[in-house]
Amino acid sequence: MKKNIIIMIFAVAAIALFSFLIYRTELTDDGTQKACTQEAKICPDGSAVGRSGPNCEFAACPAGNEESAGKMVEVEARLIAEQNCIKDGESLALGYYNENTKTWWFDVNLNTIKEGCNPACVVNEEMKTAEINWRCTGLINQKESVEELQKIFIRKYPKYADTAQVVVDQEAGNYARGSIIFENGAPGGLFLAVKNEGLWKIVFEGNGAPDCVKLRTEYGFPDALLKPNICD
Repeated sequence: MKKNIIIMIFAVAAIALFSFLIYRTELTDDGTQKACTQEAKICPDGSAVGRSGPNCEFAACPAGNEESAGKMVEVEARLIAEQNCIKDGESLALGYYNENTKTWWFDVNLNTIKEGCNPACVVNEEMKTAEINWRCTGLINQKESVEELQKIFIRKYPKYADTAQVVVDQEAGNYARGSIIFENGAPGGLFLAVKNEGLWKIVFEGNGAPDCVKLRTEYGFPDALLKPNICD
């Protein structure tokens, strides 16, 4: 009986000592509770975690799809867009991610208006830069080119015959740069086209890495149409 009492006393003492040591780790040198800085880390899924514990380390991010770990999340892209594309009184809509071009697209409501244009702020994931893409259609000097290029895309993607919309952003002589929007509300994919003997030919659609040497030497594309986001 006496032996059991002694064992219980030692057990209680050990628990008390262990609890005291844990309590001390949560205190600073002056005996006050340790406070972590109010920082947040953005996780790949868009959520945020703060610092906690005795060492004020960031909490683990929620488990998610590993393929999205390197992808810029919308909240980060929106911050870049707000800093570079809009000012007082202007606003951004929801963003759309384009897997082919690795860009985020935000429709924007700007104070400045261009007739026939539907502006979007395009955020480059790799460069972490943003620019306005006016996506202008129906311009008199581009109308014929838009119609011809749209026919080319519809022949290639007949599924989108009723919804596909070609936008020519820049046209210089026999060269054009623009985007193809397959469905309303979806982001556009960049394309480059060259006119040979009066007929347009699509030479880059934003799928994969562009052959910049070929675009410049074989087709003669001017840098004004290759930069930014294609051949920087």
